[in-house]
Amino acid sequence: MSDLKPDTTNQIRPATLRDAVLLAQLADLAGEGLPAYLWSQLTVGDQTPLEVGIQRAVRDDGSFSWRNAQVAWLGGKAVGTVIDYDLDAAELPGSEVPEYLHPLCALELSAVGSRYINILAVLPEMRRQGVARALIEHVAARTDRDLTLIVRSGNAPALAFYESEGFDQEKAIPVGRGGPCDLTGRWCLMRRPSGSRVISENQNTVDRRRIPA
Repeated sequence: MSDLKPDTTNQIRPATLRDAVLLAQLADLAGEGLPAYLWSQLTVGDQTPLEVGIQRAVRDDGSFSWRNAQVAWLGGKAVGTVIDYDLDAAELPGSEVPEYLHPLCALELSAVGSRYINILAVLPEMRRQGVARALIEHVAARTDRDLTLIVRSGNAPALAFYESEGFDQEKAIPVGRGGPCDLTGRWCLMRRPSGSRVISENQNTVDRRRIPA
């Protein structure tokens, strides 16, 4: 289910270096401003937070890299992305890691062994067209591992969407201190078991049952 619709302009393809700006913008959107807050602490001279994000996106290594990204196209326009990878190891954060990132690091430890969705985002004006669902199924089709991701408890629309896609809340940790003041609540680790999929009758109706793929 990598195609959004049977149309050559609607598809999911691997990201390229030319997608770096979009990847940085969507990463900040998915992270509710937390990425830009982090990038703002890494700027040099007149550099903007977005420019830092772009620099990180064009790296060949690291979790936030264009090499781990897939880009969704709709009507000939890049509209969404998923950045995912096999999470085979994670570590407790060291003293150099800001305190507000510690809860996320702790939840990633619980996700070791899964296919971890680090970022999933769609441009706001292109939502409710099946793009996010197609990206999730694209990831699921390429792995036999559980799918995991982290979402904030205060983001009710995202929680409801992931639950409709077969994800269950597994663990939650309060948002760490020192980050953006508008980020409150808890970070929630969600998991979708391997070998399961959601039955979709159409773009607007989702059967919440899970069945063997």
